[in-house]
Amino acid sequence: MDQIINDWPFIGTISSDCLNLDATLGCGQTFSWKRLDNGGWIGQAGSIPYAIFPASDKLYIYSPSGSLDGFQEYFQTTFDLEKVFNSFPSDDYILQQARLFSQKLRILKQDPWETILSFLCSSAKPIIQIRKVTQLLRRFYGKEVWPGFFSFPSPEDIFDKGPSLLEQCKLGFRSDYVWKVASILAKENKKFLSMLAIASTDTIRQTLLELPGIGRKIADCVLLFGYARIEVFPIDRWMERVLQTFYFHLLEKRKASKKELLSFSSSYFGHFAGYAQQYLFYWSRSVFWKKGGLWEYQ
Repeated sequence: MDQIINDWPFIGTISSDCLNLDATLGCGQTFSWKRLDNGGWIGQAGSIPYAIFPASDKLYIYSPSGSLDGFQEYFQTTFDLEKVFNSFPSDDYILQQARLFSQKLRILKQDPWETILSFLCSSAKPIIQIRKVTQLLRRFYGKEVWPGFFSFPSPEDIFDKGPSLLEQCKLGFRSDYVWKVASILAKENKKFLSMLAIASTDTIRQTLLELPGIGRKIADCVLLFGYARIEVFPIDRWMERVLQTFYFHLLEKRKASKKELLSFSSSYFGHFAGYAQQYLFYWSRSVFWKKGGLWEYQ
């Protein structure tokens, strides 16, 4: 920490009342950050390194190349969370417990390609391993932007260097999907993914589903975290377990199908269903089942 404070420019502070670092960076929406022993975090917003240290009622922010404005945009610190809370069913005790545990959790503004590649690497892997894989992808295919920090590789970066290095990134069977998707997108207009942002949610989802290795869960994660479609409620094995355990009385059956869960979650949780998903995911793994938590980010 002292080394960073001495070497990296101090770029400003924000109130800790507007951002819960642990909930925001420890809820499975990004794999580019590491939690420090003192409660701070260090990582990258895209390719820009940041270090954040809590002290008293403020978060102190350092970066060798970033800005406070860039930091706030990435963390969406001005987004009105009250309207999110007020949109949820008032009698949902479980969601209320999850929200209270996750107060000031914010959905980040991430690059669509970074979310595609990160969640393509996530299949059947725990968070600790996903973080290691994405760091290896940065190291082998990205460019060093600061000593020890590498840019997130573009489809062109991966395509130009070829598939051989993917084996060293510990991707396993996912390496084939990564290579195929990177090859497809490297041949597209470089603005293809950003231009897709103006399309409807269904159109973006269908476009993503046409890419090798991308199913409904990954596509919905990209929609929520990469395209800010906060009405989307991604369902993985954890969220399926949450819905089956806590909402079976509303589902009117103990074992609802995936299609039924998707229909229920989109109608029940409403326009901010993505926030409900993040609250429930973080709370259920950290508190209720105690199968995940901040130790995954150490």
